[in-house]
Amino acid sequence: MRDLGLMGESTFSLWCADVGLIPNGSQIDKTGWDFFVEFPFDSNLSPQKIHKSAFECKVQVKATDKKDRKLPIALSNLRRLITAQMPAFFIFIEFDEKDTAQRAFVVHVDNELISKALKRLHEIEQSDKDNNFNKRKMTIHYDERNLLSQLNGNSLKHCFVHYIGDDVSEYIARKKSHLESTGYEYGFAQITFTTEGEDNLKSLIDVSLGIEKEVVIAKFKGVDTRFGILSNNPSLSSDGGKLAMPDLKPTAEGKIRFKEDKLSSGLSFECKIYSSPFNVMVPDELKKMRVEGEFFDLKLNPYTGSASYSFSFGEGIRLEVKKFREAIRLLSLLSTSGKKVVAELISKGLPKLEFSVGCNEQEFEFSKELKSLDSAVKIIADFDFNDFVDISFDEISRYGSQICQMEGVLNSSPNLFKVEFGVEGDGYDASKETACLSLVTTPIGSHIFGIIIVLTGSVEEIEEGRYRLVTKDVVVEQRIVSEKDESIPNRDLVSTIEAIEERYGENYSVVTMFNKKC
Repeated sequence: MRDLGLMGESTFSLWCADVGLIPNGSQIDKTGWDFFVEFPFDSNLSPQKIHKSAFECKVQVKATDKKDRKLPIALSNLRRLITAQMPAFFIFIEFDEKDTAQRAFVVHVDNELISKALKRLHEIEQSDKDNNFNKRKMTIHYDERNLLSQLNGNSLKHCFVHYIGDDVSEYIARKKSHLESTGYEYGFAQITFTTEGEDNLKSLIDVSLGIEKEVVIAKFKGVDTRFGILSNNPSLSSDGGKLAMPDLKPTAEGKIRFKEDKLSSGLSFECKIYSSPFNVMVPDELKKMRVEGEFFDLKLNPYTGSASYSFSFGEGIRLEVKKFREAIRLLSLLSTSGKKVVAELISKGLPKLEFSVGCNEQEFEFSKELKSLDSAVKIIADFDFNDFVDISFDEISRYGSQICQMEGVLNSSPNLFKVEFGVEGDGYDASKETACLSLVTTPIGSHIFGIIIVLTGSVEEIEEGRYRLVTKDVVVEQRIVSEKDESIPNRDLVSTIEAIEERYGENYSVVTMFNKKC
């Protein structure tokens, strides 16, 4: 009588001995493995390798005369192999009714096999039928992809090392991580609850969108789940309570574009999109989405087309200057158009959603702020300043007149400048053309923008010691930018102004309208 099992184990032991692997056989036939294989230390020592442990793995050997390339394995044995921290393998040896091995196949207990086996174990554990793992089996398949290239120890060892990698401790860490996480890809629990009345149902949808904090619910039950398989026993149960959904993450991110009509370019803003998970189970008229931007919050029903919005420019809201201008423009559009605004919601992987937003017939109250922001954008462009400049609504309101004045200085013709000055002491020659130096600054949110300008022209004496400049030309001699909390040393300003004075002093009487001592 041929003992196929002993033939397979002997063949495997011979291959191991051929390359110095130590096959420690299992003494009890209930461990799930036949051999605990120890590898010798690598002889090529290096500072990086000397601290690493030697390889070791568990192996179950199956010998057969068949060629159907599959074998049922008891789930109790399979469970031991898949949950063992060290690497594990199946070795299938085909003898074809002969005395020596004809082919051998190595099946690595990898993440795919681990997940498949664990799912089967969970299915049996939670079923109403006999869940004795010793009596249940799972078929392991193998094919030419698992074929050992040569029937010897070198080929076997090379195959083991191929799957284990360079560091067995890293392998163990990866396997441990997979064992802990697999089956939870679609959640770790199923919650069932009951709401009573349409108002509570609407509140539930609002909670799922982060609009409301909590909702009253009736019956409540939580059941652990893994691989989508529900546990037979609930982990928690209650006759009532409140449901909250903190730390909600957006369903998607994208941009929303508001357009006065379908042919206009519109105003675009980055946004976060929230879609209620309850939309699939409520009537169309209750379905709801939420679109959240840095300064706006939009709620809409994609089926009825109804939408409501709110804006927030209050404390703590800071936006990049251009973005803030677009925000005020949008508010202007929604306040004064007197018709529906076309909105387009665009997100990668989702179809474009078009809907209408109703406008409020009310007077636009932010025209001054919009003018100030237009001026701020022009100033930043004139300075060719590319760093990030953000601003708050309070800063726009407080410094709006200064910002507009600065933009006027940069873009006005010389005849619009009216300059009067007085001269103390001797040395000023009114018969020569005069160059007046002036420093103009304005805060724009997070930065201070300044210019040193020189106005040139002839002068008219108004009264003794006082003159009026008849401006012929205006030149911006120096542009200055600093962060709001960063002061520019006065000596640097004085040094720059004195250099400009010296340059103009050759042809003009120079008047500096800047206190160098401050």
